[in-house]
Amino acid sequence: MRDRILSAAALCAATLLCASAPGGVAVAADAASPAPQGDFNGDGYRDLAVGLPSAQVGDRAKAGYVHVLWGGPNGPGKHGSVRISQATAGVPGTPEAGDLFGSAVTAADTDGDRYADLVVGASSESLTSDVHAEHGTVTVLRGSASGFTGGGHTVARGEGEMAEVGAKLAAGDVTGDGRTDLALSRGGEEHGDAVLRPGPLGAASPDTLTEAIAGADFGGVKALATGDFDGDGDDDLALSVSAAESRFTAVYHWRDGAPAQLWRTTASAASLAAGDFDADGTDDLALGACFPNYEVETPVCADYSTGRAEVFKGGLVHIAYGSAAGAFGARTHDIHQDTPGFAGTAEAEDRLGADLDAADADGDGRADLAIGDAYEAIGSQQNAGMVVLVRGTDSGLLTSGGAAVSVGFTQATAGVPGSAERGDRFGASVLLRDFDADGRAELAAGASGEDSSRGGVWHLPGTAQGPTAAGSRALTPKTLGLPSSTSAPQYGLVIGRG
Repeated sequence: MRDRILSAAALCAATLLCASAPGGVAVAADAASPAPQGDFNGDGYRDLAVGLPSAQVGDRAKAGYVHVLWGGPNGPGKHGSVRISQATAGVPGTPEAGDLFGSAVTAADTDGDRYADLVVGASSESLTSDVHAEHGTVTVLRGSASGFTGGGHTVARGEGEMAEVGAKLAAGDVTGDGRTDLALSRGGEEHGDAVLRPGPLGAASPDTLTEAIAGADFGGVKALATGDFDGDGDDDLALSVSAAESRFTAVYHWRDGAPAQLWRTTASAASLAAGDFDADGTDDLALGACFPNYEVETPVCADYSTGRAEVFKGGLVHIAYGSAAGAFGARTHDIHQDTPGFAGTAEAEDRLGADLDAADADGDGRADLAIGDAYEAIGSQQNAGMVVLVRGTDSGLLTSGGAAVSVGFTQATAGVPGSAERGDRFGASVLLRDFDADGRAELAAGASGEDSSRGGVWHLPGTAQGPTAAGSRALTPKTLGLPSSTSAPQYGLVIGRG
């Protein structure tokens, strides 16, 4: 596909990418203060990016787009937004059926200008005349005081026809050279792995991918995350692999220009989240929907209450704690729906932790964990969905007595808009971020099955006690004025990290 790059002046004239803060004026970040992460237009407020890979663009089914809602004093959804697809001037490529632009989305300052840039995966994009090929691409759109005015460029391309580059991605300076790198999942007919796209991520830099960091035959990478797990000040990379006869999750740090394994456990995870849950100065790692590897003698993440290793009913979140002393993972916690103090009831269909995110939601200096379970039944409504916030304590996500301090939210919770219905999948995605710049993270929860899979994102405001249902809002394609189509966009299935 042909890359189309316009000048900033032409781009502003031809597209909505220049839409910015309330009143049309974006304020550049004060050079004396740290720029908020995820702030694309530099107005001091974090923005919300929602990927809609299944959305129709024109008459092209599942071409996909990304919807960016500008942050502000009232949170996302009240300060304007912009819709970005490969039909948008300045964005590389052409929207084609099945491209899945928006498969994965994250925010990162890729060029050091203190504006967050939007990183977008299109995992099924074909780079040849074969419309069935799924090479995949990753695109960077530069943020600025006027929005995404600098155009975009492709930073990674899949080499194999089934590479599906852009399905999973994570950003961080894992090589320790002061430049943002991208970790990417890569597929294949019989093998899947993770690779690095090292920085710089500029338009002129080569889009060369490293050799595989880790992978498996007849499987692939299910989750990626970055964090400082050994306390050395540099980002490390966590990845989880699931295959026919192999499951593992591992952490890598870079030594002498190459990845070195810091930790490994014999279980896979559907999602990963990094945060300092015990405030000891090092990041900890949460493994959501942790699944045992029964090929090993003593599987991790297994329930041994019956005398043999079994999968936890309803699912499990496994926590490995970081340490500046180099003993990452020496201390662990397991959280399930029978954990004392945990909201919810374990059911066989649940997938506790299918999505996770971590941030400080109550301002106490410890990261808290949002746990999504889109398959939780609410009364008789199957797959209605639930989100549980577990607060960090001095001993981590469980108290010294082994209990969780948690609060659960569903669409049946008083104050949460809507009603819990079969197939809503509330909690299909979760995000803890401070959108109103008050120092406390708010909760965003996607319900991709809402309204016949049109979907939506629920925004729960932050308080000194954490997110609250009071004053929460539903952000749906209809209320946001997005175009309707014959396909179900599943708004909220993908929420941007970073």
